[in-house]
Amino acid sequence: MQLNVTQTECKRCGKCCTAGGPVLHSEDRDLIVSGKLNPKDLITFRRGEVAFDPVKNSITVIGQELIKIKGAGKIGACKFYHEDKGCTIYAFRPLECRLLRCWDTSELQAIYMKDLLKRLDLVPQGSVLYELIVKHEDAFDLNRIAAGLNDEKDIEGKYKAINHIAEQESGFRDSVIVHYNMRVDELDFFFGRQVREVLSFLLDN
Repeated sequence: MQLNVTQTECKRCGKCCTAGGPVLHSEDRDLIVSGKLNPKDLITFRRGEVAFDPVKNSITVIGQELIKIKGAGKIGACKFYHEDKGCTIYAFRPLECRLLRCWDTSELQAIYMKDLLKRLDLVPQGSVLYELIVKHEDAFDLNRIAAGLNDEKDIEGKYKAINHIAEQESGFRDSVIVHYNMRVDELDFFFGRQVREVLSFLLDN
């Protein structure tokens, strides 16, 4: 637990906001349903991706889906934080933002990785969008792909496998844009980061 007895209130320094956007919890669902947060504002990290774990202070493979507010360059400072204005969604900021106190993070740690919001919590079961998300997850399951890459004996084989999978996934995204009129800036929420981007890290490590 982080505890700083010399500080008892927020100094509005922005350090927390520049460390990255919050992960959304079930309690934040209404922010999306009501349109206060939109798909273009969000990014999904899927099971099997690597992400920074602030508790372990290390990069780790995540075991469950995370929805976050996008940052600058997708993983930088929260997109809603501006140095001159502060938080531009302060009145309806997500749960983690409301609980975060940099001088005492115990409340935030109490909900860490618990009751997380999932994409399928937000779309009607049986809808076209629901089925597209399920289809994408089945076709491009990251844990299965990573296991297959581990079976490749040489680096050239891994590159070929990644390029093949990445081309298939890129085709899936292009098809969704064309046939379902989905915005490009919404794809990171509905289908997560591009498989090529995710797999490049697996290849380098």
